[in-house]
Amino acid sequence: MVPVRKILLTLALTGGSLALMTSAALAADTADILCQATLNTDSVLLEEADSQSDEVVALESGDEIVLLSQDGELAEAAYEDGDEVYTGYLFLEDVTLKSQGTAQLLPTVTVLRETPSESGEPVETLSREDELEILGYGDGWYFVSVGDETGYLPLEKVDAPVVTTTKLNLRTEATTDSKILAVLSTGTELELEAVAANGWVQVTCEGETGYVSVDYLSASEEYIVDDPVMTTGEAVLAYAQQFLGNRYVWGGTSLTNGCDCSGFVMQIYAAFGVSLPHSSYGIRSYGTSVSYSDIQVGDVVCYSGHVGIYAGNGKIINALNARKGICYTSVNYAKIITIRRLV
Repeated sequence: MVPVRKILLTLALTGGSLALMTSAALAADTADILCQATLNTDSVLLEEADSQSDEVVALESGDEIVLLSQDGELAEAAYEDGDEVYTGYLFLEDVTLKSQGTAQLLPTVTVLRETPSESGEPVETLSREDELEILGYGDGWYFVSVGDETGYLPLEKVDAPVVTTTKLNLRTEATTDSKILAVLSTGTELELEAVAANGWVQVTCEGETGYVSVDYLSASEEYIVDDPVMTTGEAVLAYAQQFLGNRYVWGGTSLTNGCDCSGFVMQIYAAFGVSLPHSSYGIRSYGTSVSYSDIQVGDVVCYSGHVGIYAGNGKIINALNARKGICYTSVNYAKIITIRRLV
């Protein structure tokens, strides 16, 4: 199952050593930044953030979970057991966070913060000599441990692999007025070299060094964390939106190199474990039929010879044609035959 917050969180479940953290060391707010963890003792998942709350499910030492957020000494967590997904709360002292690998700072010095914000309280000033253990990632910030401290660092200040989230120009200088060295496609992996001014970073790609805006970068797919929280239509849309502007190719199924309307919907939902045919007609019989008055983000809208994904505000996201590629289109641009809900 692809994570609900796949676009926000991109850290590996595999590799790296285990970092034993105490509840005190987990004091940083981990909201919206998921962390993979294991139970270091038998425990229970509670229904609410209250030690007297009802039990959701019993857990055993060694069980793998994903921490979703923190509430005092308790953390919201998700546990997947076969086809069943359980969410609830458990004590932070019962978990061991998994390190997803080590990294170094790019600037000479930078500030580790308690929360993922430039206004977050400083925890410690770090230098390039400090070794970081990456524990989580979300919305442009890494959640890291350094010795006995944990906190947040901006993506552009950590020397770890990154990828482009959209088609992007690699430039000679940190400005949109400078010469374009190369046009990078969505998903291109870059090596961070240095932090530049005004939200730009120096990167290397296939031997070419230049500058890109950090606003269009995310952590590498090498660092994906599977979040067992159930998939939502919003997650489907968030995943689909990263391919806006890519090519339309009749009969194609590549989200980056070209796809047609059914190939687009098929591949978006394949990322969430839903198998669909490469056919706008065939997709009509999948999922559950819903009325236009009940349409929700992520629903598949089927027309005669066309199909798209509802994006809210009266629009669909779809691979429309060779001229417009993957784009937004009015949901009522043609007569709707059926609306299918797949998640």
